[in-house]
Amino acid sequence: MLGNMNQSVDPCENFYEYACGNWKKAELVPIEARNDSFLHAIQKRIDTYVLGFLQNATESELQAYNTSSAERKAKQFYGSCIKMKSNLTAGYRSLLEYQDDRYRAQRPNETMDWIYINFMSPFDMYPLLPLKVHYSTPTRKFHILLSVPRKVLGSVDAATLKNMTRDFQIAEGDQQKHFMDEFHNLTQFERNLTDLVVARNETEQLSLGGFLVRHKQDRLNWTRYFEMAFNGTQQEHWQVLNVVDGVGPLVHFLEHTKLDMLRAYVRWRVLLKFYAIWTQDSTDKAQVERACRAHVESYYNFALLPWFIANVFDSQRRADILSVAKDIKETFYDLLDRYSWLDDETRSEAKTKLLSMDVLVGYSDELRHRSLIDEVYSDINMTGNWYEDLMVLERNRARIRLKSVDKALIPLLMPTRTVNAYYADFLNLAFITIGMAQWPFYHKEFPPVLKYAGIGNIIGHEMAHGFDSYCYQYNYDGKKVNWWSAGSLRNFKERFRCLESQYNKFILMGVQTNGTLTSGDNIADNVGTRMAYYAYKRRTGDKAWDLKPLRSLKFSNKQLFFLKFAQTWCSGRDSASKLKRLKTDVHAYEEFRVTGVLSNMPEFSEAFKCELGTEMNPLKKCVVW
Repeated sequence: MLGNMNQSVDPCENFYEYACGNWKKAELVPIEARNDSFLHAIQKRIDTYVLGFLQNATESELQAYNTSSAERKAKQFYGSCIKMKSNLTAGYRSLLEYQDDRYRAQRPNETMDWIYINFMSPFDMYPLLPLKVHYSTPTRKFHILLSVPRKVLGSVDAATLKNMTRDFQIAEGDQQKHFMDEFHNLTQFERNLTDLVVARNETEQLSLGGFLVRHKQDRLNWTRYFEMAFNGTQQEHWQVLNVVDGVGPLVHFLEHTKLDMLRAYVRWRVLLKFYAIWTQDSTDKAQVERACRAHVESYYNFALLPWFIANVFDSQRRADILSVAKDIKETFYDLLDRYSWLDDETRSEAKTKLLSMDVLVGYSDELRHRSLIDEVYSDINMTGNWYEDLMVLERNRARIRLKSVDKALIPLLMPTRTVNAYYADFLNLAFITIGMAQWPFYHKEFPPVLKYAGIGNIIGHEMAHGFDSYCYQYNYDGKKVNWWSAGSLRNFKERFRCLESQYNKFILMGVQTNGTLTSGDNIADNVGTRMAYYAYKRRTGDKAWDLKPLRSLKFSNKQLFFLKFAQTWCSGRDSASKLKRLKTDVHAYEEFRVTGVLSNMPEFSEAFKCELGTEMNPLKKCVVW
């Protein structure tokens, strides 16, 4: 903490610089992290740790695993990725051969037409008349989404096309001319395809049975379309979301296009999908390793969890963080009684929403058991050929997706190894990842004040999102309904617009902060920090504020709370990165996340004896909750 600080700065003038001014030079900050943020520095260390686990895959170790082990398959996939990345020609040829074989393997008694070709790819790619299995947050189920064809080949630039001929070792001359001619012909086909259908102004929502009745006069045989998509397993009660406004012209066009042209288009769309995956790195060894790790985490996310949980997140740590969350939630609940700007009816609704809010930390218990995780990946076997393995995994992902229709599942919104957290409005759920619960941000043996100011502040932030300038529209059950009285809602909007106006005045290198863009997270920052502060006070009492729990540090608990909070947002990014994020990020720039929050807290000014009128203790303060 001392190493990151610039104590030559007056904390009452710029507390961010006081707390973080030495970040780029601090000896204990890894060199590769000094141009990044504090939390991203932790993420880099976790990524390196996961990479080491994947690289520790000697033949003898792989033999020690049973053949159905998900961890073994993940390590095999990583190893084959490292070996195969440099030769994209092998992937190109494998993919073409696989698609040719699938095209020839026509189902018995099946008509070869455009509908058949639309669904000939097993890689979740149905581009002639697109179908997706779509997660609906209002219903919390997966539904069928019908959408319009989109331009993909038309967005490929000349440089990318040239790189493809190089990567696939397509010889100059007739071979390369055929490659280019086919691409340009298919680009014209795609232009015609996408011009023949438009999207509805309002999405049509029906059961599949109702959709078939309503559209029985369409030129398209929708029954056959869905049978091809789901191999005859579709159910009449499934929900269909239809964005397409009339398919007659499109179907007429497809019926009069040569099947070889349609097949070539599907093949190219699949090729571009895989090419984007294959080329997510360069030939640099470190970048290839990072890309292969990312691929493993994408396809084998659950496979790594038992090992990760066992090594970096024991049950005591989880229980400790949940106890902090419990204190913050109870504090927030109690403080709702003090807000005179809420009427009793709205206050009751707010309390119900808060009580109903789930707070999850790290993982669900079943993810600790390797036998259950192995079962998840039981249908997958790795071959040692990365390109073939990637096709296996993409087929499996698409197969699971198609089987998810009408299932009431909660999708994974963020890998639990990520150093982050989120609030899901449609679930009324706050989730704190394992990645957040790592040194030096959190430790089980930290003095309580550092836990509440660190991980507690993040927990409070995510809880507060349930009551921010967007999520206030959702009720206790994650439904978008109005639970506010007119008067309370008017008061709420006045309070958060005070924050918007305040953050609009922050200027970085001549560029003004957009307080409206960052409104939701400004509320969460301010409220989360206040709730964490009062939760610590509620647990320890006022006497604890004056204690100095860390040897060799002159700071009291009250001062340490604000110092720990501020250092969560230490960053050494360059000016260009700062300005880009200032214009596009829904979070305020790190310095303003600190100074904005603390300038609204009289408790901070009291801790550091800031006189009224200083930068950190302005006359006007904004408090939402």
